[in-house]
Amino acid sequence: MEKPNVVSANLNSTPGDKVGIIAGRGELPLRLANTLKERGTAVFLLLVENEAKPEDYANFSFEIVQITKIGKFLKALKREKCKRVTMAGPIDRPNFKSIFPDKEGFKLLTKIGKSLSKGDDGLLGAITQFIEDKGFQVVGAHELDSEFVAKIGTLGKITPTEEDLKDIEKGAEIIRAMSVYDIGQAVIVRAGYVLGVEAAEGTEKLIHRCKEFSWDNPAGVLVKLSKTGQDLRTDMPAIGVDTIRQIKTAGLSGIAVEAEHSLILGLDEVVSVADKSGVFVHVISTDCHSDD
Repeated sequence: MEKPNVVSANLNSTPGDKVGIIAGRGELPLRLANTLKERGTAVFLLLVENEAKPEDYANFSFEIVQITKIGKFLKALKREKCKRVTMAGPIDRPNFKSIFPDKEGFKLLTKIGKSLSKGDDGLLGAITQFIEDKGFQVVGAHELDSEFVAKIGTLGKITPTEEDLKDIEKGAEIIRAMSVYDIGQAVIVRAGYVLGVEAAEGTEKLIHRCKEFSWDNPAGVLVKLSKTGQDLRTDMPAIGVDTIRQIKTAGLSGIAVEAEHSLILGLDEVVSVADKSGVFVHVISTDCHSDD
């Protein structure tokens, strides 16, 4: 029998209160784990192989797993007595034609069926239901730590211009229109002109792709919002310091995210870096998803 690749740390908390974090790339999994640990909640992490960096989690109990080994995921969560499970950080969609799933992974592939050809919402919804059917409660990072949740208003000293606000409004309209097709969460607009739309490549590559359109003076806005009807437990839009730096490098004026439907990781750091970079961070109302 294959022994689990588990690293243990001494965590003091109430038995049965442990949270399982399926960790992908980025800073969200580690920030969330640190916050929960500071509050006395035990944490067990499943680090997706080639996505999360094990060296970042030396102070936590974790197991490294392949994304297709669903049975290993479930056994580890049961062994660690995790009742609540959250998914944190982006994970690249595997090539389902070339993978070798375990027994539970095959069951999942059979169950999700047509969802494989859909966008991320359809696929994540099927995975979430599968995990819940196994007796776990799937929760969002925002439900575990509300301090990450974006609040309405402009953060920091840099404010958007009237033209920026018009670009934000147009970007929000575009994302709302795209939601029915489950395409992406972000768009870059400059002076009413759409420079790029996020698809499967993700926000970072969208920003990089639009660098070729940069002007001598910063202009253009990255609008990053949740899609209409999106399950925020599994794919809530998130930004952090790296996002601000990418925006600066791309020659954009700023970013707009959505109040209550977005995560800001390391708020004080984000504001500080944004101010120093001359980049605005604007949090808009959730009524951008209204059907009125």
